[in-house]
Amino acid sequence: MEKPKTIAEFVAESLRKDILLGEIKSGTRLKQDEISKQLNVSSTPVREAIKILVVEGLLSFDSYRGAVVKNLNYQDAKDIYDLRLDLEQKLIKRSFLKHDESFLIKAKEIQKDIEKCTNIYDWAILNSYFHSSFWEIENESKLYNIVENLMMSSVPYISLTLMYKKTHKSISNKEHNELIKAYEEKNLKHFIEVNYNHTKKTRDIIEEAIEEKNKNK
Repeated sequence: MEKPKTIAEFVAESLRKDILLGEIKSGTRLKQDEISKQLNVSSTPVREAIKILVVEGLLSFDSYRGAVVKNLNYQDAKDIYDLRLDLEQKLIKRSFLKHDESFLIKAKEIQKDIEKCTNIYDWAILNSYFHSSFWEIENESKLYNIVENLMMSSVPYISLTLMYKKTHKSISNKEHNELIKAYEEKNLKHFIEVNYNHTKKTRDIIEEAIEEKNKNK
């Protein structure tokens, strides 16, 4: 059972969704009092939510302008994905040593939800949950926390790939099912190979998407 969201997490999720769907544009300065009124919450969880989104890379913050929605750029994405390509392999190897059918069942259930999902924000979040299910057994480790932070920082870029390349969903679904099969068969080598290529492919699409976006400015 998932733990209930805190008010700060609820505010962060609401703002995150609006940013990723383009309802709040890059360069927009967020006003805490307006957010508090809009979501009917106090200022404290709004401040906490802004801190969460700064860590995720969706917002920048300074003492003069406050919280501002960042423009997505390839260098940030490349840094995130290069780290993921390296660290996920280490985490997967550790997790396979504690192979557990319950995580396989969870991944299959999440994949069912992914294949029915039409909202790009929800798809990106479910995608992160899917991947995390395979290494959740390591959730007490520092490596797990680092990878999870990188996964959450990837969400805006994953949403961008879905908008840029419509076929990315169907390709990802096929590769997700390959990961499920590899985990089911306890085939570590194949699992790592599929996961690596799957993540690298997303990184390459992000590069194309951001270059195209910059050309059209």
